[in-house]
Order: sequence, then structure tokens, then C-alpha cells
Amino acid sequence: MAVKAVPRSRATRVVGVQDGALRVQIAAPPHAGQANAALCAHLAAAAGVRPPAARLRRGSGGARKLVEVDGEPRELARRLVEAVGAAGEGP
Repeated sequence: MAVKAVPRSRATRVVGVQDGALRVQIAAPPHAGQANAALCAHLAAAAGVRPPAARLRRGSGGARKLVEVDGEPRELARRLVEAVGAAGEGP
């Protein structure tokens, strides 16, 4: 999946879709791969898979990334849509 990552955010969360990519705010800094690791861990959790099932395929040094997640595509998409919907809920 295409991802637009925003490091050094207040919290790690999926905030929506931007230019065809999932926009994810990441609390970790973009230093020594910390933000990339946090991104993959968060997407794995949102998709309901184990952390090793999500990995960065492209874009380790930039904001636009390609993340591969193991699993059945329709089920993963449903779970990620739910994560985006939950991100829109708030106080």
C-alpha cells in the first residue's frame, strides 16, 4: 500500500487518505529507522497481523513509502478502512 508518512507527530495514527496514499502520523523521529519501524508496527496492528507481516518495500528515506502487508487483501483493506474511520472519531 502507498503511504504518506508524517514523522514527529503527537501520536502514531492513521489520519486518512492523501493523493491516493494512506496518511499516517508517526510519533517517532525519522532517525535510524525509528519512524519506519513504528509505521510498519502500527500498520500491522491496524491490519490485525503480526508485526513481521508488515515491511517497507520502498521509500525508507522519504515521506512517500510503499508498505507490504501479508494477508488477504480484502480483509486487510476492511481493517484499514476501520482504522481510518476510528481516526476520524474523537472528542
